[in-house]
Amino acid sequence: MEIHEYDTDIVYVLKGSATLITGGTPEGAKTIAPHEFRAANVNGGETRKLVPGDVVIIPNGVPHWFKEVEAPFDYYVVKVR
Repeated sequence: MEIHEYDTDIVYVLKGSATLITGGTPEGAKTIAPHEFRAANVNGGETRKLVPGDVVIIPNGVPHWFKEVEAPFDYYVVKVR
């Protein structure tokens, strides 16, 4: 699970699929770089299946992670500050 304090992620799926979890409450988040946090677990959150052609905007400050990734899972991420 990751949280970007300032950056918004814009994700465009090219190939494969995955379940994206956004939101929830991170457990034991640690700073890995200035304004960047990671945690091994998160409680709650909203799930959505991503497939090719999907575009998702993940606002800054929102915990997010991928699970149930069906490889190859190719996507572009544009970070906006």
